[in-house]
Amino acid sequence: MNNTSLYLPFDIWTQIFALLSVETLVRCRAVCASWRAYIESPSFISKHRNLYNKHHFKHSHLILGYSTRLDLHRVTNGRRFTTLAFLPPFSAHVFIPWIYGGCNGLFLITLNFDQDYICLWNPFLRKSLILPPCPIVSRFQSVHYVIGFSTSCDDYKVLAYRTKYKPAMAVYSLRNHIWTIKINPMNADAWTSLRTPFSRNKYVYCGWMIYWFTESDPGIIRSFDFNLEEFNNLAVPEPLKECKMLVLFAIDELLAVMSSSCIWILEKYDGEYTWREWCSESWIKTVFDIFKEHYISTIKVLFVEETNTFLMIGVNGSVHFYQVTSAVFGMLRNGAGYFLAVIDYVETLALLTGTEGMTFQTFP
Repeated sequence: MNNTSLYLPFDIWTQIFALLSVETLVRCRAVCASWRAYIESPSFISKHRNLYNKHHFKHSHLILGYSTRLDLHRVTNGRRFTTLAFLPPFSAHVFIPWIYGGCNGLFLITLNFDQDYICLWNPFLRKSLILPPCPIVSRFQSVHYVIGFSTSCDDYKVLAYRTKYKPAMAVYSLRNHIWTIKINPMNADAWTSLRTPFSRNKYVYCGWMIYWFTESDPGIIRSFDFNLEEFNNLAVPEPLKECKMLVLFAIDELLAVMSSSCIWILEKYDGEYTWREWCSESWIKTVFDIFKEHYISTIKVLFVEETNTFLMIGVNGSVHFYQVTSAVFGMLRNGAGYFLAVIDYVETLALLTGTEGMTFQTFP
């Protein structure tokens, strides 16, 4: 290689950096002080998360599960299934970390049975950040957690809430590394179906929002906004209000709701959210009938728009697919284990560095 090629303008290097994997960038930090400072800067970490994944992994998903260890599975285009093992049990007591969920490349886990150590885990850095104690934790009340991402301030956040006796909620900010107790007028009963990762009403991520149904009021979709840090209610489309069963999922970061005859999506125009019928073709009934048979034991429904493929991830570890164009229904993986979290494939440098008061744990 010609030596002159090593002396590219730094702005050219920055464009190259944005297209490199997390593993490669970690090694690049050792080249020189200027590279290290740039790669560790918050502005580059945000730029890399957006550009690198847009070019490489737009139609891939990560599925976390466990049997005798914590495994990371990658599903590409709804059909190709690859398994990668990341974490063995954390202790001699063979405690496998509990997964609360994942978002934008980070997973929320607990490192012990008593939930004393709640962590944000970056599997690509093999590194986790132990969060400060949550202010609403009580010996007598269970606290539940959901991870999300605020697009308005480019910040990872964790929602903590409890629903019995004295309902309460708090939000953790990675940027500020603090918990803030929040007051929200929404009835705590609406959170009930959000409490268990095995619920058939598991929440759906769309941008900075999570959505879910409650069995007490199927005509209302509950939501939590990680930008505004508040709960809200959303009515289902008017033609679907009498439907006894509806399925929530996402289509390219838009909320979608499916009945036995049509699919509607939620769009935003001039600051207002509006439902629009997305599809009413005959294949919907076939997909819906499959959901009726399998959805009770399914924790997640995914749709890969590029290949028109639905994925159904079950609590027993099974992964089924339905390819709309070919009308093929099949299994990608049998039920040997449990799946706990499903997110889009996103590599991120988040947790690469920290500030005073942050406690990290690095894994082999």
